Amino acid sequence: MSRWTTQELLTRLGASFGADNVEEVPTADGAIQVTLPDSGDLGITIALTDREIFVSTPLVEAGQVRDAAGFNEACLRLNPINPLSNLGLTTINERDVYIVFGEMAPDSTAEQIELEIRTLADNAIDAVEALKSYLVTA
Repeated sequence: MSRWTTQELLTRLGASFGADNVEEVPTADGAIQVTLPDSGDLGITIALTDREIFVSTPLVEAGQVRDAAGFNEACLRLNPINPLSNLGLTTINERDVYIVFGEMAPDSTAEQIELEIRTLADNAIDAVEALKSYLVTA
């Protein structure tokens, strides 16, 4: 299989997850947002580059964490038992955000990408549950 183009993957994911749940996100390299109604409308972003397919979803904004050191340690301990996913910290719209993410080869099959999306969603939901004691409650 050759590397995916944004349009090819957009079409394939639209067929798998429903066209209304898949949209292109304008970026330099091309990205796709998949909304998963069965997972509480969780949004999964798929970014395509020449070297990888990057799949991610926000976990929680850093400002919502009441004990950053404890949260960071808990993330490090949770990371090895999260199949196909990693936990990290990045900046989105000038805010620090913890994310759940995974990377794949650019020539991964559609089935592998779909599995990554579903697994990432499950892992994000599990991570929020496991880490909720570190979050500020409203």
